[in-house]
Amino acid sequence: MRVGSDAHRDLFCDSFIRSHRHFDPEALPWPDLEGEALDRVRGVPFWQEVLHTELRAIAIIDAFSRTLTDARVREAIELMSDEERRHGRLVQVLIDRYGIEIRPEALRPLPHDVEGAFIAFGYGECVDAFLGVGLFKMAREARFLPDSMFAVLDLLMEEEARHILLFTNWMAYREGRRGRGAAPLRAVTAAWHYVRSIGSKARVALRTARGKSDGRRFSATQAGTFLEGFSVRRLAEECLAEHERRLRPFAPALLRPRFMPGVAQLVRAVTRLGDIVRLDRVRSHLARW
Repeated sequence: MRVGSDAHRDLFCDSFIRSHRHFDPEALPWPDLEGEALDRVRGVPFWQEVLHTELRAIAIIDAFSRTLTDARVREAIELMSDEERRHGRLVQVLIDRYGIEIRPEALRPLPHDVEGAFIAFGYGECVDAFLGVGLFKMAREARFLPDSMFAVLDLLMEEEARHILLFTNWMAYREGRRGRGAAPLRAVTAAWHYVRSIGSKARVALRTARGKSDGRRFSATQAGTFLEGFSVRRLAEECLAEHERRLRPFAPALLRPRFMPGVAQLVRAVTRLGDIVRLDRVRSHLARW
């Protein structure tokens, strides 16, 4: 299947539309929380950021969908917007149900280049989704919250996986239609956008570490403060495994995001090498004794 072809477009659009699940956030089996569990869910610092991100995503995707002339792509992107809108409702239900205090934050005006805004949002979502699935699994295994709560939130994780798959294939389709469908060219474009996205998130994390954050933003790397046994290598391994597991059910012909898995594989290799070097040093010291 040629990237950028009608067959490619039909595959990623049909796959996304067919895999849509119907549910009402208000009618989900929300658990009754009290005591430590309630304190923990209220203490998580990123609910406001999640809600703000969803609201901005809705605005961006809605604006972008109105610029599309391809009816098939527009149908898929409009469904993506509907799902993001439902994500926002789900987070708002959670906030209201468990008495979480947030400070309303005004949305920044959208730039004139709404396609550029959608592309930046898409790559940012690829980064967040990759890190998020690993952190979600670690938090669930650590029983940070009751499993019934994770069962509800898992609906978000499932849909984020579908969103990044749709975005990755749409972006490749876009590049293919513009004569830039060759894998090396697409890889360069993707790497540039990923680096920009990661840089932006790193600046947020740095401001937070320096105490300059306004408290309304959250970097996924900060979640280590809530999880026992957190390490960079474990995060990389969990992200890789969960990323692959959640995308496995979809058609093999669909393109998968590769940049973040590549970074995680590099991190895993470097940390393993570090362990080997340290072990050799220990052996050397023991030999001297």
